[in-house]
Formats: sequence, C-alpha cells, structure tokens
Amino acid sequence: MLRTEVMVSRWILVPATCLVLGVSPCQGQQPTDSPDPRPEINAASVEAFFDAAFDVQRQAHDLAGTVVSVVHDGDVLFQRGYGWADIDERVPADAERSLFRIASITKTFVWTAIMQLVEQGRLGLDDDVNTHLDFQIPATFDEPIRIRHLLSHTPGFEEIWTGWQAPSVEEIDPLGEALERMLPARVRAPGSHSSYSNYGAALAGYIVERVSGQTWSDYVDEHILDPLGMTSTNTHHPVRDDLRARLARGYRYSSDRFLVTEYAYSHPGPAGMMSSTASDMGRFMLAHLQLGTLEGARILSEETARRMQSPLFAPDPDLDPILHGFYRFDRGGQVVFGHGGDTNQFHSNMVLLPEHGLGVFVSFNSDPGSAARSELTAAFISHFFPTPHLGVSPEPDTTVDLSDFTGRYLPLRSAFANHERIIRLQAARSIRAGNGQLRISRGGGRWIPVGPDRFRSQSGTQTLVFERSADGRVSGAILGSPLNTIRRAAWYESPELIGMATGFIVIVCVLALLGWGYRVVRPTTEERRLPRVEVRVAGVTALLVVGSYVALMFYMDGIVQGMPAGMRVAMWIESLNVGLAVLVAWFAARQWLRAAGARGPRLRYSIVAAALLMNACLAWTFNFVALKP
Repeated sequence: MLRTEVMVSRWILVPATCLVLGVSPCQGQQPTDSPDPRPEINAASVEAFFDAAFDVQRQAHDLAGTVVSVVHDGDVLFQRGYGWADIDERVPADAERSLFRIASITKTFVWTAIMQLVEQGRLGLDDDVNTHLDFQIPATFDEPIRIRHLLSHTPGFEEIWTGWQAPSVEEIDPLGEALERMLPARVRAPGSHSSYSNYGAALAGYIVERVSGQTWSDYVDEHILDPLGMTSTNTHHPVRDDLRARLARGYRYSSDRFLVTEYAYSHPGPAGMMSSTASDMGRFMLAHLQLGTLEGARILSEETARRMQSPLFAPDPDLDPILHGFYRFDRGGQVVFGHGGDTNQFHSNMVLLPEHGLGVFVSFNSDPGSAARSELTAAFISHFFPTPHLGVSPEPDTTVDLSDFTGRYLPLRSAFANHERIIRLQAARSIRAGNGQLRISRGGGRWIPVGPDRFRSQSGTQTLVFERSADGRVSGAILGSPLNTIRRAAWYESPELIGMATGFIVIVCVLALLGWGYRVVRPTTEERRLPRVEVRVAGVTALLVVGSYVALMFYMDGIVQGMPAGMRVAMWIESLNVGLAVLVAWFAARQWLRAAGARGPRLRYSIVAAALLMNACLAWTFNFVALKP
C-alpha cells in the first residue's frame, strides 16, 4: 500500500501541483546558464502551492485532515488547516487551534533541553549516561553509552515495542520505572552504527529530569515553550485541561470509512507524546532558524544553536550526517534538516532550510498521511528549489563484482534478543543484480557501482555504501543516511524459509493428532504398534505446539501494552516443547535401533519428531522460549 502511494505522488503530486500553479513541471530541466527558474517564496505562492497540493493529495490518499505552517526570514509566511480535526463533530482542522500529535518530533524538544544543560555545564556530551541514572545500563561492551550517542541514535540498543504503551492514563508508569523495566539489550558497540532509538531518546528525557530536578515535561514547558510563547503545545499526560477539547482525532481508513482510534498513552513520553498546533510549531522552527532566539527570548546561545545544526555522526562524507538531535536529508541542492514523527494515525514532518531561513511543518491525522507527509515536503522543495528531474547518471565501474552484494537484508533497527525479532522479518529487503546495476526491493531504487563497495543512485544524488566484516564478507549497507542502515540476513532469517518451516510444523502436528485420534477409534494390530508412552508423549507435544501457535497469533498484536498473560503461557509452553522435542527425537532414534513396530508407523513418528525439533529450533532462535537466558 505504501509503495503504491509513493508512486502516485511521484507521478501525480508534483506535476499536477505545478500545472495548477501555472508553471512547467519540467522547469528544473532548463540549461544551467538560464535565468534562475525558482518561484519566488512569498505568502501568495506558498498558499497557492498548498491549496493545490492538498486538492491533489485528497485524490491520491484518503485524508481526514492536515495542518501546515511555513516560516521564512523570521516571519510566519503561511499557516492553514485542511479537512477535519474531528469528522463526527465537523470540527475543521485549524492551524492555530487544532492540536495534532507531533510524535517523534517531540525528540527535538528533548535534544534542545539536553543542549541547554550542556551549554550550562550541567551535562557533557561525553558523559557516561550511567553517571546520571538511578539504575544501571549493563556494561555489555567496553565503551560506555555517552550522551552524544543518544543524540546521534548510536547507543547500540535493539528496538523493541513490548510494553511501550499503557492501557489508560492512570496506568502510565513513572518515566524512570518504565525505562528500567523496558531496558532493551545492547546489541552493538556504541558509536559504531546509527539505528533510530526511541528508548535512547526517552533515556535522554529522563537524564533531563535527573539533572534539572524537574520532570522532563515541566522542564520543556518552563525552558522552551514558555519563552517561545508556545501556549498551545502539550507535554503532559493527561493532556492539559485547557487544551484537551482542541485535540484532533486520529483516524484509520478502512472499508471506505474513517474509523476513530483511541488516544495512545506511552510510558516513555519523551520519545513521542507531545501535541501541538501548526502555529506553535512555526515558533519553534523560527527559534532554531534564528539560532536560538525569537522575539527577544533566547533558549540557546548562538554557538549552541549552530552546534545543534552541525554533524555529530558522519560515517562517510558522501552520506547525510546525523546532527546534534536533528538529521540531515539534503534535497534539491539545498541543506535540509529536521525530524519526522508517526503515532496513533498522526504523521508529521518538520523541515528546515537554514540557508533560506525557511521552515515547513505539516501534520496529518489519518493513516494514509504516512506517505502524504513526506511527499508533501519533498514536493515543496522540488517546486521552490527545482533541479533537473533526472541528474546525470554516474559512470559505472565495470570491475565491481555485483554478485558479492546480492541477497537478503534486514533493517538494523530491529529486535535481536527479544521475541519481536521474528516480526522484523516482514521488513526484509532483497538486493538483486541486473544490467550492471543493483536493485533494492521495497522502494530502495537502482544503484550504479562507482567503486569498491560504493554505489550511486541512477540520478547521482545519493550514495550507497556497503560494509564488510573482518573476514571480508559483505555484512551490511548504508542507503543515503546513517539512519537507513541494513544488515545482511543470515540464511535462517529468510521470511520464505520461516513461512515454509512453520507451515510444515503445523501441518505435520495437525495430521499427527488426526491420525492418532483415528487410531484410538481404529487401533492397529499389536505387532505394528509403537510403544504407547512414546506415542502419547509425541501426541501431547504436537498438541502443545499447535496450541502455542494459536495463542501467539492471537496475542502478538497486543504486546505494545505489555506481555499478555496468554502469550506468557505460550512461551512457557514453548520452553516445555523444546525439552519434549528432544525426548521425542530420542524416542524416534531408539525405535529404529530396536526396530520397534512396523516401518510405516516408525517413519511417520520420525517425521513428527523432525517437525517438533524444527519448532524447537525456531522457538529458541527467535526468542519464544521463556527459559532462554
């Protein structure tokens, strides 16, 4: 669905918007010595762009509502709402009144708070995070996790969601307790790779609490929102009384209907719980574009503000770097940085072009907005800063062996030691070679080799860098940005292989149960029978396997609010199944050694034993065994 929506935007949104505005969609293809083809950025041109763009997007997506704000050269240039903040109550989306959930853009407020404390000398970017916590991060690696690793998403945590949300506002845990309970495994050395970390951002929020003596919400209110006059922004659970009635509703689009989704409460609030108006977000953008000041109020020194816009983690000079809390994603020959956010059917994007004093904030309150928000900001940059639609394709390096890079890859942002690991297989990408290029699935594009382990996109605008392990084998790749890092999947992490294996296990277990049930009604002759105890042990194990699969399918969707009791039971059953599978396999081997029963029953029993062993291997490998250390 997402890939289709992106394709619609690529071929419809930009050209259609340009046609409505009365300009050529190919204007960027003019010769470089022609007059500057860029449209003037003013209130009228920006208003015309968004009016046209929203009309186009409503045809390409099923959108409930949108709010937009654009700031330029120290002023609010444009702000508007489109569609509905509340469909049932017919409340229009309003840029000044409607509070949309900004999700992970919350992190930029946390990073701003961190940099304020660094500026004051109360924190250091090289501080070991454990020196500021009342619980300890395990010393899995020699290098400790430092404050700078949190800002650059390089702490090395796995990414997990179990227990992230609370069923109600009354059941939200205090931040420190939630972080200690939800502590993910450290799976790579800090500072080695960037992998988007919600936990790391929440940990930074807790460090703000520990250092300042205030809750992170109160700190942000006092030291960022109040000085900037952001009176319509909420940092608290529950939402402030004076703002609650202005919250936009989130909508899931299904069967040609918009369905309201309930407000989601997160235990680690600093990772993404804030709500704001487009108007308020304009003030926040202006403060950062003006290097820490707005209307006489200063939240950062000019030096610190510049530092936040400077690279903090840059594994390769041809890749967009991670800044001090923001991330860079240069487009159209322009320096661009900002942050996006997604939660509970709200999808937002904040884009800053510092060289032009320009900032754009958009937010959607329905799930198709996931594609629409990125499309809209990309179309804005393409329109006002046009470049050739297709850049010059790089000259291919024909000496590169493309077969070295083909295979399956998984996002580095994954669970490794947690039972969610198997879920991440859905995000697997394949890299294939053909016509002298690499093609990456799931919208990864086509890449031309330009040197050892280095590729450029067909347009020549982005770089793909492969990494190798100590033995010289390709171990992963970075696609354009350190946050888009993938790792080479092991052979047993193939989604197709896992699907076939689980299908085989379930079919064999079900057939075994049916067969043994039939033999209860129609018993075989004595000389063909296998030992009764061994048959019963295999039958019970097959029944437990089928039962645990049913339970896991039923409960997996609920893990975001904690481990359901039924899933805990299923994992304990899988622990028992591992031991029983080994016992059944031993029975099967002994039957052949002793020539017990007839050959047919022995063969069927061995097939069941193989299926049970296969299930035990899957349960152990993908962390569905409660007793696994």
